[in-house]
Amino acid sequence: MLLVICLVGAFALVVVKPRTYEASALLFVDERHNSSQGFDLALQAAELMSHHYLEMATSREVLQAACSSPDASSLPPGVGCDPASLAGKVRADTVRGTSLISITVSSSSPAAAAALANAIANALVAQDQRQVAELLAPTKTYLDSELDRLSKAIKDEKSALPAGGSSPALTALESEYSATYARRQDIALEEYRLAGSLSVVETAQPPAKPADPDPVRYLLVGLVAGLALALVAVLMLEYFDERVREPEDLARAAGTPLVVMVPRATRRHAANRVQPYSLAHAGLLAAQPRLRRVLVAASSPRDHAEVAARGLAAAATEGGQQAFVEGPGDEAPRATEADELKVIAAPSPDVSSRALNLAGSTDLAILVATAGRTRFGEARRTAEMLRQAGSEVAVGILLPPRRRRDANGKGASK
Repeated sequence: MLLVICLVGAFALVVVKPRTYEASALLFVDERHNSSQGFDLALQAAELMSHHYLEMATSREVLQAACSSPDASSLPPGVGCDPASLAGKVRADTVRGTSLISITVSSSSPAAAAALANAIANALVAQDQRQVAELLAPTKTYLDSELDRLSKAIKDEKSALPAGGSSPALTALESEYSATYARRQDIALEEYRLAGSLSVVETAQPPAKPADPDPVRYLLVGLVAGLALALVAVLMLEYFDERVREPEDLARAAGTPLVVMVPRATRRHAANRVQPYSLAHAGLLAAQPRLRRVLVAASSPRDHAEVAARGLAAAATEGGQQAFVEGPGDEAPRATEADELKVIAAPSPDVSSRALNLAGSTDLAILVATAGRTRFGEARRTAEMLRQAGSEVAVGILLPPRRRRDANGKGASK
């Protein structure tokens, strides 16, 4: 039942939950210019840069730029774009084992998911290029001003010399100009390399199917949850279930080492129906060789002592000892011969005092329980009451559950 409920709940979620689509754009982090520093340093630098880009991808500045980009202008009607709402729909991750970064956006529209993913990827690249330009801008400005100053100084120095003339000052100025120009070229090359460290290598495409809800995943989770809940329910029921099911349970409740279990009546086991009672009879004789009166008491109102009493009498007769059963309806109890066994059947003390009244006049007592119906506490309480009344419980008999037709008196085994 729990399994069905979980599966129905999972199916209902698949039907009711709004569709969510995911699209991803891939960016490449190029750190080849750090390879000259050694493998370990280059790897560490790549990890730091990747982490830096992951943080940038969800920053308000990048999201604001993405919402203002041409990619976001093509969003379907009803899909808005603002940094606050977009922040919860963006996920930036590194692709394990590669230098790739994935920008994933979820949306109610497949086209919107792809457009927003591309907008954020392009905004991230543009933001990185702006940061590189801002980082190198002071150095470039200084070098450009130095080049202008040196160019003017060289021009002034040449104008003070005769045509084609030279001087140590002019040579020094030209040498300084060449060095400054080389530095300016290096900065330009560095800016080009740093600006190209991050690039879009794969644009996002509108997904063909929603990422959530996934029917297979939801039903699988529902199946696992249902099985887990069913297992927990079974374990809890078994833990709190006090019903007697095995001979060991009845032995602990009755406080007797000998408990026989009677098999369910079938044609195949018809010949073995007396065998458990024969074992019980042998146990009684071992405890009391001069056995004459045996009390067979039911543990609860749901147990039938007469069935066990008739079986015990049949086993005693088969073993060579004359026996008869005295039930609750026998108004005139018959006299017992010297070697005859009298088997007294009595209902549970919960419904009749017969068992307690006769307990003191019997040699031994047998406690009868029904597998799966008699509760542990009922069997233990009845056994204690019989002992207090003067009869020792020597044997326990565990009967099989009676079929409905047997309980109605139809189709019972003869």
